[in-house]
Amino acid sequence: MTYNKLALFDIDGTLIAHAGALTPALNRYQMAIKATYGIDTIYNLKKYNGSIERAIAWDLLKDSGISRDAFLEKFPMYVEHLRESLMELSQKQPLYVPIPDAVTLAEKLSQKKDTAVGVITGNAKRIAEWKLVYTGLTPYFSFGLYGDEADDRNELAKLVFEKSKKELHQTFAPKDIIVIGDTIHDIRAGKAIGATTIAVTTGLHVAKNVLAHEQPDFLVDTLLDNAILTLFGLVEA
Repeated sequence: MTYNKLALFDIDGTLIAHAGALTPALNRYQMAIKATYGIDTIYNLKKYNGSIERAIAWDLLKDSGISRDAFLEKFPMYVEHLRESLMELSQKQPLYVPIPDAVTLAEKLSQKKDTAVGVITGNAKRIAEWKLVYTGLTPYFSFGLYGDEADDRNELAKLVFEKSKKELHQTFAPKDIIVIGDTIHDIRAGKAIGATTIAVTTGLHVAKNVLAHEQPDFLVDTLLDNAILTLFGLVEA
């Protein structure tokens, strides 16, 4: 099968939203760092919103004296601690809910034979997969770029060319890739590979004017905006 487009969705703030209080869910980062590396840290949501998992963990630890090699060696264990804490916390309280308009778009695109649908997320792969299962979104996505595959979001985006060739058996031209997200980092990552960028205002802590300053190709309040549906050929121009 040959696709004409590849749509890449960010997860947090784009496909799903937090349900209830943020603090218990965010404390898991500090707990996972302590359990894995034995170091006390403080996680700052505003600082790391839109960053990727491996970069966040290293930033929290880089001044602690740990070597990069030791950090990377234990990083899979850190990811597993994060996943286990999410699973445990989800038994006590709701954690995430799907964002309805984003899910509707993903569902519509997954039904188009000419469009491949994937995720590009700061979450490590096991965390991303858990969140998609938890929110019932797994069936819509056949491809992914994850936060344990690179050290920053732009480098992560650049993996799309080699990874899509390997997993989807074709390489996409930059103009045929659409990156969809809710932070400036999503916009910058899309621009880094020459993709079309869609910024949506459903995320946390990012004002619309801040997103606008990054000059995405589209800036919308809902992913069912007519301009987005037109872009994907879901309505006539």
